Amino acid sequence: MNFTQAIPDVRSPVTTILASALLGGIVFAAAPADGATARMLAITVFCIVLWIFTPIPPSYTGIIGIALIGVTFPMEIALGGFHSPATWLIGFGLLMGEATRRSGLAAQAGHWITARSVPGHVRSDPVRTYRRLLLALGLGAYALALFIPSALVRVLLLAPVLKEAGTLFDSRRARIGLFLGPLFATFYGSVGILTADLPNIIITGISSSIGDHPVSWTEWIVHMFPIMGITRVLVVIGIVYVLYRPEPTSTVQPPDLEGTAVDGRHLRMLAFLFVGTAVWMTDFVHGLHPVVGALVVVILAFLPGVGIVNFEEAVSDVDYSIVFFVASVLAIGEGLAYTGFSENAANYLLEWIPHDAPLAVILLFIFSATLLLALLMEGLAVASVLTPVVIPYAEAAGLPLTPVLMAEAMALGTYFFPYQSAVLITILAEDVVEMGELVRTTVVCSVATIVLLVPLQFAYFTLLY
Repeated sequence: MNFTQAIPDVRSPVTTILASALLGGIVFAAAPADGATARMLAITVFCIVLWIFTPIPPSYTGIIGIALIGVTFPMEIALGGFHSPATWLIGFGLLMGEATRRSGLAAQAGHWITARSVPGHVRSDPVRTYRRLLLALGLGAYALALFIPSALVRVLLLAPVLKEAGTLFDSRRARIGLFLGPLFATFYGSVGILTADLPNIIITGISSSIGDHPVSWTEWIVHMFPIMGITRVLVVIGIVYVLYRPEPTSTVQPPDLEGTAVDGRHLRMLAFLFVGTAVWMTDFVHGLHPVVGALVVVILAFLPGVGIVNFEEAVSDVDYSIVFFVASVLAIGEGLAYTGFSENAANYLLEWIPHDAPLAVILLFIFSATLLLALLMEGLAVASVLTPVVIPYAEAAGLPLTPVLMAEAMALGTYFFPYQSAVLITILAEDVVEMGELVRTTVVCSVATIVLLVPLQFAYFTLLY
């Protein structure tokens, strides 16, 4: 199913749209704010409801949202999402994935991993084969978080490999699991490594500049990796295994190791990807945005005489409707910040935190406040708005700043709906899972994090401080 198609089977799309508009109107009428803020909140609620229930394609909802913002606010806010490098990183990343698939490298990588992670004596058992593959691919995907500083980039690189590995099973459940498991492992586990995701980097960067409190890479590892890193990855893999393990009656056809040969096209595409990875891994030296690395890979892969893929053919097979989805999410974030709602909401939420409570309780309030803001804004926007408010609060209350910042980062790595993160949007755009399946898996992983891992993490902080 194409991303531009409606995903769940909604009984009455018109009714849902009208109900969304009515809810937005109620928010506008009841909002205790000025007219601009009320209008922006109404547009936000209208789009969020449509994105959750998807009576129309998510990308088309994005276009409507951009139009509504453009009518009621300056056009530069409505089109601000198209100026963001993150939007174009997704677009060029889709071309990277298409080039990887067309070169045959994705198929080759999937065959290589499968042949070496599944012993011969279990290859006839689809459930045992699936279990071993899921664990091997999940841990391998998380290992990339040590080298590639953007979860979005890792998803774009891994997606074609995982889709190819899934073709070994005739069970759709197995194909979904082998796709979602490793991607969720590298996505949800990124909060455990400082350089593994952009919100971590933004939070610590603001802390260093505003609060004069730098957080080192090793300090972050010691505090976060044991629970929110590797433990969270194993929990996510276990959840995906329970939700999507193949039926015992299904079949699996793992490739024969001797039947897979590496040719020049594979090696060239792999070299192009290494060049892009080198650009990402050295960002601390040159300071270039990850979109530059993606551009380099795309240029090399499609360059006549050097590349290995025809540009016109690849472009015609890529669905770019996701760009409108991402641009609208970013535009909503800009609109909420423009009206002052974001800063006011952050200050209001922090007022509810009891100053004399134990550290674990205060961290829970900060985690919850961040989680609530993340329901309205993209994670990077929340980090940019909330962190400058949290730092003075923590300093005035005499709190240790490191666990406070990490509680914020934990909440920004706990999502429920695709519109909250460009990574989830990109996973959806790969056309392997449907919206309902993605939301269900995301919600289960996030609830497990909140119920099981967050209390353990805060208890760990209490021991350290």
